[in-house]
Parts: sequence; structure tokens; C-alpha cells
Amino acid sequence: MTGRMTLYKLSPHAHVIENRLILSTIQYGIFHQLTGYVIEPRESVRVLLLAARIGTNISLSENDLDNLGDDGAQLRELIEQRFLIPDGDDPLGSFREHLVVRPLQNPALAYRDENGEMTLVRTSMAQRIYSPRQNELPPVLEEKMPPGAAHVFLHADGTRTLREIFASAGIADVLADSAARQTIEFLTCPKRQLIKLTARAEDLSDPYKPCNRVPRNFYHAAKWDQPATDGTAQSIVDFHVQGIEDASWEFDLIEPTINHALRFPSEALGGLDYGARFCISTLKPEVLPLLGHAKRFAVLEVGGGTGSFARSFIEQAQKLKTPAGEPVKINYQIMDLSPSLIQSQRHKLAGVVPVVTHFQQDATNFNLPNRKFELIIANEVIADFPVASVKRKRDDGADSKQHWEGEGAGNLKKYDLEELPNAESFLVNAGAFRFIERAWQHLTPGGIVIMSEYGSVDRFPAQSYHLNHEEFSIHFGHLQSCARKVGFECRLLTLKDFLELDDQVLMLDGHEEHIRCLNHVFQKHGASLPYALISKSEFQKSFQELVDRIHLTGFSFSPLANGFHYGPRIHDFMLSIMTKPK
Repeated sequence: MTGRMTLYKLSPHAHVIENRLILSTIQYGIFHQLTGYVIEPRESVRVLLLAARIGTNISLSENDLDNLGDDGAQLRELIEQRFLIPDGDDPLGSFREHLVVRPLQNPALAYRDENGEMTLVRTSMAQRIYSPRQNELPPVLEEKMPPGAAHVFLHADGTRTLREIFASAGIADVLADSAARQTIEFLTCPKRQLIKLTARAEDLSDPYKPCNRVPRNFYHAAKWDQPATDGTAQSIVDFHVQGIEDASWEFDLIEPTINHALRFPSEALGGLDYGARFCISTLKPEVLPLLGHAKRFAVLEVGGGTGSFARSFIEQAQKLKTPAGEPVKINYQIMDLSPSLIQSQRHKLAGVVPVVTHFQQDATNFNLPNRKFELIIANEVIADFPVASVKRKRDDGADSKQHWEGEGAGNLKKYDLEELPNAESFLVNAGAFRFIERAWQHLTPGGIVIMSEYGSVDRFPAQSYHLNHEEFSIHFGHLQSCARKVGFECRLLTLKDFLELDDQVLMLDGHEEHIRCLNHVFQKHGASLPYALISKSEFQKSFQELVDRIHLTGFSFSPLANGFHYGPRIHDFMLSIMTKPK
């Protein structure tokens, strides 16, 4: 009956988590430790859940749920997903026939020691610390796995239900066996989250489905928000000048780029590394027609990272021939703001001939008198350029005409940029527009600018809050409008297509934590792997003998297209080619 009241209690498997990545804001969620399902409760629902958390039961009928609107819909979802369960129900009761899986997002591993005991290697899944300070990484932990827990963990491959796995260990009824319950709690508690349960077999291969997630608290360790000497907030320029202390640390553990993740020869790039593959795609006559005419051409790379891109690009260019069959000769120069990165670049490029020149300037306002370039490359850097806000202004008067104001409003008219309909405010990539203007001034007729970054054709800039500094996605439609207004001819494509990247190659799943846990084990045996994208075949070639010897379990591989790998999701990146007419 719709009017019948049901008394609900909060499941002991429901836990509150918080996200503190956005300054001055705390986002709350509730997750189910058995399934990984996460709900961000509405304010009034959160009040009810807090009451239930301290033992107050909630009385609800179907009529109540219908009449409560959006709150009722969310309460119904909480009931369906077993966050709220009828008083008297066993919180584990409805999960016996669920499949058991090791969540892909958990980096935990298990191996057999010299005594044949199963050892667990993990980091805490209770929280994730972004932008860690040097020497302050969360520890990698080791603990002996109880035999029952080891049995379930090893069999949690998504092919058997909870009941079936325990039955294979001689336990007929999971609910009636206290040791089985303790094993489940050991494996699913928030600090471990070693297994999840799901009724949907089709979700097993998707790293972003609930059964493969490990919900936890998100915090920053070293967000760049230091005040300037005059008390004002420091800018993104200040971060690049002062905030990057160690190039390897920055790109290994804080902000891996696609170039950094693919800085070694990769199966996905046909055996080349990122810089070399980028070079081949760039130095095609249909992309850079000047290559067939200039005996030597000048290249400016904006934002040189560690220097690995430049070295690979130069070495690959020296192997190529012009359409006339002559060697390609380039004069390579790098512009960067960071003294630390320039130092890394000089070290990486030591011995390169001709010598690479470095400029420490802000690319959004750079000025190199008497220097012109045939090629300007801004690879994975323009998201660091400043954005500007645009706000809706309503005039007083009967017609209530709408106008725009704010520091970015002038860009709308100057470059014929599309507006965000029905929005009160939005952002534009103002720094990238200024860079395009400066690039035009420093480009020879027939030369090109290539810009790659994450973003889309029509999505307005959004901040990436997990980094240690401000960074914003790119509205490539706006960039095209700006470039055409300046005078460029434009072509836009995905970075994947530009690089001719094979996104079906199987890659090692996981981010920095996965590599740390693997290295914790490998280094006991004199081996290690870098912070990089590693294919299954490359991994097996280097480590399969060791993996088999110690019965290492817990790692996995999936197609690069899945996006759950070290470094950014490549499918999120686009590339713009801007040609200055002769």
C-alpha cells in the first residue's frame, strides 16, 4: 500500500566522504562500501542521513517519496541502492548473489612471500592527496592477508558470486558465518576497498562504473595559493616562476602530461615516443609546406616541460628528408617561465647540435625582436594561460536590453565569439587569444602554429581543481574564431588522429598509486618501472618472469581508449593547426 509507513535505518556500509579540492568549498557524498556507489545528497536529504547516522530511524511511505519531489527521488535512490534499509533487514542479505570484483581503481597488489603466505601491498583508500609535497607521499603499506581474505581476493575476478566464492571455501551460508562476515569487512572497509559487489556483469570492464571505483576523501597537500608580498593573491605566472621546484616531481607525480607519459618508445605510437611521433606528423608537406623550400627553419616551442619533447623532436627531424631529398635542418628555441624547467631542459638537451636557445618570457605577451619562426609549437601548455570572466549586465529601462561586462567581455566582439546561452556568467581563454596575436607577429608567411590541449569545440573553459595551480580547459571553437580574425587559416582535429595513435593497445591500468605499489614489490627484486604509459606487451617483456615467480596479483590492462591509465585521457585532447598565409 502506498500509504503504509516503512521504518528505515542507515546501512553500516554507508560512509560519508568529502571533496576539499575547491578552495572554500566542501562537497559531501555518501558511498556504499560494498558496491562503490556514490550519491551527492541534497541538503535536506543530508540532514536526514545525519540523523540516521546517529541512530534515528526514518519513517517513509511511497506517498511520502512521491510528494517530496527531488528529495523523494533521491531518497528512493538511497533505498534502491541499499544505503537506507528497512529496520530489521540484514545489510548484507541482498548481496549474496552479486558478482565479486577487484576494483580497477584500487592499486592494491598481493604476492606470495618465501613462506608461501599472501602479502598485501596497498595505500590507504580512505583519502587521496593531490599535489603532494616532496617526500610527503602517502606510505605504501604491507600486511599479511588472513587465509580467508586471500581466498576471496584471489577469486574476485568478476566470474563468481559472493555465495559461490565462500562455498568454494566450504562456507555454505555467508550470512550465518561470523568469520565470513569479518572477511568481507576486512576486504571492503574504507581504508582497503579491495573488493566490490555488482549485479551487472556488463560493468566489469568499465573503470568508472561503481564496482570499479574506490570512493574516498579528496584533499590538497600543496595547492599554490601563497599570497604575494603585498598581500594580494599570486597569479599563475608567479606559480610557474616560483612554484615549480623539481621538474621530475612536477611531471611524475603532480601533473603528468601526455608527452611525459609517452616519453619512451610506445607500441601505441608505432614504436616511437611522443616527441618523435609529433615531429613526423608536423613535418609533412601538407602540414608545413615551407619544409620544401627553406634550407633551415626556425622552431619555437612554448612551454618546454622537462625538455624530453624537444630532444625527441630534434632527433627525429634529423632523420627526415625534405621533399627534395635534403636533410631537414632546424634551429630550435624554447620559451618558458619556469627557471626550474629551463634548467631541466638545458640538462636534457646538452650536446644537441645546433645548440637550443632558451627564453624566459610570458608566452601570452612574448616579444622576441627581429626573430621570426616557421613553426611555433604550444604542446599541452595553453591551459595554463589566464582566463577572463564575462558577466551578464541588464540595463535599467523598459526594454531590459542585455549586455556583457567583465574583463573578458571585449573578446566577444573583437573575435566574434559565441556566447553561452542563458548563462549569467562564463569564462573565455583570454590568455590563449593574446598568445595567438603574439604568435602571428613572430611567424613567417607560410609558417604554422600548432596548439594541443584538452578541451572541445564548443565547451566553455572549466577549471581542473585536482592540480596544484589554476588550469582551465580550452574552448577550441573560440580559438578558431580568434585565429581567423587575426588572419590565420585554421584546421582542427583530435590529438589522437594527428598522432595516428592506436588506442586499442592494451595498457597498464591505473595512475601514480598503481606504479608506486608495483615498484614497492619490484624494487625488492632489483627491478622498477617509470612513471609512464606502459603497454601490456612491454610490461610482460620486462616483468612477466618476476610476476609468475612471486604470484603477483592485482594489476590489470585495458585498451588505451578506456582512459584509465597513467597521464591524461588522450581522447580529451584536440589540436589546432593555424597557417599564416603567404
